[in-house]
Amino acid sequence: MDCSMTSSILSANYNTILFEFGVILVTSKMMYAVLRKLYQPRIFSDLLLGIVLAQFRVLSLTNAINLVFGKIGAFVFAPYLFALGVEMDPSSLLLPSADSAVAYAGVFSTAVVVTLFHTPIMRSASGIVQEQSLRGFLGLAAALANTASPVLTRLATDLKIAKTAVGRLAVGAGLASDMLTTLLISLGSMVWRDAGTEDDSSSLLARPALMAAVLAVAGLSGLVSRAMAEWVESRNPSGRRMRGFDLSLVALVAATLCWFSSALRLDVNMAAFMVGLAFPSEGRVSRLLVSKINLVLTSFVLPLYVAHVCLSLRQTTDDVEAAGLTRDQGFRVYVMDLPFPWWKVIFVTAMGTLGKLVGCAAAGLLLCGLGFLEALALGLLLNVKGYFHVYCALAAFEAGIITDKSFMAIIFMVALNVAATPMVGMAIASWARRSVQWRLMGLQHHDPATELRLVVGLHGPQDVPTLALLMEALRWGGGNGELAVYAVDMVQLTDQTAAAIFKGGGFDGVTVVDEEVAETRKLIGEALDAQVAAAANNKVRVRRVLALSSFQDMHSDICICAEDAMAALVLLPFHKRQRPDGAMDAGAGHFGFRLVNQKVLQLAPCSVGILVDRGRVVGGEQQQGVGVVVVFIGGADDREALTLASFMSKHNSVRLTALRVVQNATAQARSRARTSLFESSSTKSSRNTQASSSSSTSALAQEEAQMQVDDKFFAEFYRKHVAGGGGSNKGMGYMEKHVGDGAELVAELRALQGDYGLFIVGRGRDRRSVLTEGLDEWAECLELGPVGDILASSDFSSTASVLIVQQYDAKKHYKVIDEEFMPL
Repeated sequence: MDCSMTSSILSANYNTILFEFGVILVTSKMMYAVLRKLYQPRIFSDLLLGIVLAQFRVLSLTNAINLVFGKIGAFVFAPYLFALGVEMDPSSLLLPSADSAVAYAGVFSTAVVVTLFHTPIMRSASGIVQEQSLRGFLGLAAALANTASPVLTRLATDLKIAKTAVGRLAVGAGLASDMLTTLLISLGSMVWRDAGTEDDSSSLLARPALMAAVLAVAGLSGLVSRAMAEWVESRNPSGRRMRGFDLSLVALVAATLCWFSSALRLDVNMAAFMVGLAFPSEGRVSRLLVSKINLVLTSFVLPLYVAHVCLSLRQTTDDVEAAGLTRDQGFRVYVMDLPFPWWKVIFVTAMGTLGKLVGCAAAGLLLCGLGFLEALALGLLLNVKGYFHVYCALAAFEAGIITDKSFMAIIFMVALNVAATPMVGMAIASWARRSVQWRLMGLQHHDPATELRLVVGLHGPQDVPTLALLMEALRWGGGNGELAVYAVDMVQLTDQTAAAIFKGGGFDGVTVVDEEVAETRKLIGEALDAQVAAAANNKVRVRRVLALSSFQDMHSDICICAEDAMAALVLLPFHKRQRPDGAMDAGAGHFGFRLVNQKVLQLAPCSVGILVDRGRVVGGEQQQGVGVVVVFIGGADDREALTLASFMSKHNSVRLTALRVVQNATAQARSRARTSLFESSSTKSSRNTQASSSSSTSALAQEEAQMQVDDKFFAEFYRKHVAGGGGSNKGMGYMEKHVGDGAELVAELRALQGDYGLFIVGRGRDRRSVLTEGLDEWAECLELGPVGDILASSDFSSTASVLIVQQYDAKKHYKVIDEEFMPL
């Protein structure tokens, strides 16, 4: 009877605990769904819920959470720190870079600020740190200097600032700062592991041996984990779903290595971070392991852990008596019952913010060339706090290093800091979008002092060689030879691939386990790696992106990628491929890619290039130099093509020739006749309506203005790149052809096909030249323009590749009817 009653009571308690935990998890998820619209990270919703629970004194929840986390609380943060360590590369701290320089500057300046405020911090009665010790002082400095890199990375992604100069620098520096300070705290936990205990003095002699043993375990972890990862990846080739047993085996090995470190009397959470640092940061196994751990943590563990921390906010007996309150037996007095220590919240927040602002802003100004406002924004972003600060605050409170009021102040400081940081990110995003709005996204208007960014679409590995050559040649056009390439794998979404999508891994958050798609992506990656390695420089950064969509929607993925990356040019392969006999055949490719190209040409937020690849560009003559000819007839697209050619002319392996096509006497006579006929028809129609007369006059004025712009632009191009040599040892070739009509134009171009491996020509949307009249009547692919269609046809050549360029149409984007009203 007694046994059955006891069993029923325990069952009822377990049911109550599970119900209360479920309420917390569901409420946290609902709050996060609402607050995410304000770009608030998950930790803010967790902290807000925990503070609300503490405010309303939910005693049953307090008992339930303390019952569970009182037993496992010392181990619950170990998976978080392990996953954090796996995502970090310790060797980056030793490499000189802007990210590490900003991180070191922020940590050093924060330590200096904390040192300057040493007296109020260490005041025994009302200071921040209760324990008068070096570990308390250094621990506070390291915690304030720490940047919550997971929170910062998520904010940068949500706010779309990860590709801006400030955003990229903040993410890299935040990762380095987080790694450095967490490593310092881990080492400090080893040095002062027995501080305040009776055997503290006897343990001094054992500390060097302990640190050597921990470092030995870390080295062993690196060897074992790398061997384990290689073995698991060999058993699970890319394109297949990872076996659950293999991933569980890796997790078991990681837990065993953490146990070895904790057996040396090292804090288990810090041991998990050290083992995570030793794990390889790259590879499919590491990515999947981290994604699974983060999924469990964010969905179940961390909301309950934060609620447990916030429900621990209650006063000690001394504080209750000092406030003149009474404490009856069995009654808890919470933090909310006493005067709120706002000065501690403000003091801790000001110290951390000032320390980060001084160091990071100074490094951004002096070392990275940022503006004043950008440098301030960088410092504020790197001051973001997160879950690790909550853990440090609880650990310091339980160790007696800080008082309960300081504990509460740090928790509220984290909440206020996390709530305010998205505002800084939104300001950066607003500045970036405003700067984009007030400049044209294209090569002609690209600032040479800034990094050049391209979005390159790839159908398969066969597209990589020629596109890689273009990428390498274009990188000399700006940013001191620095180039950022977003390589988009264009994969059609079919029923077969949709059934083979597995969330939680890969470059884009999903893995396509279809063997054909996986093999294609693998071959593309190998080809890209080989081309980047052959370039023998570190100034080309390639990021892989997956556009897994139907052909009707794939253009949207490419345009969004170009907009987010603020790219100057999108390069896409032609939908036709060359057959072995040299003819261009749509059956060798996929006709659906033509629809993608057409929509990208219509909707892209930057300039677009369509490459008709016939393979000769990267053939045997590349060692002697690739022959490239750019055809200039007139119009904005031809000016963009000429600008692209000027970028390529600085590359040593490119032999570039500028071909200007001008009207001969016959064509000039036809042009004058066309103008006279147009004016006469306008005069007759003006008798009926005045609007048609004004539109006709406007069209003639625009054509005349276009010709003047063409002449001025080409004259400047000739002065810089032909007569002046373009600043290089080799000069650019120049030809001028006088033709009378389209037939003569095609004949002149056909005569050059044997001398050049690549033709560059503008699409010619706004071109009104008599030289191209009638060419589009028999065009097969109108999206290439009249000249581009001729060059891409099988009748033209079987060896010369073609690049058709379209300039970004700002007037269409801003919906203006006259350039006088352009906001540029």
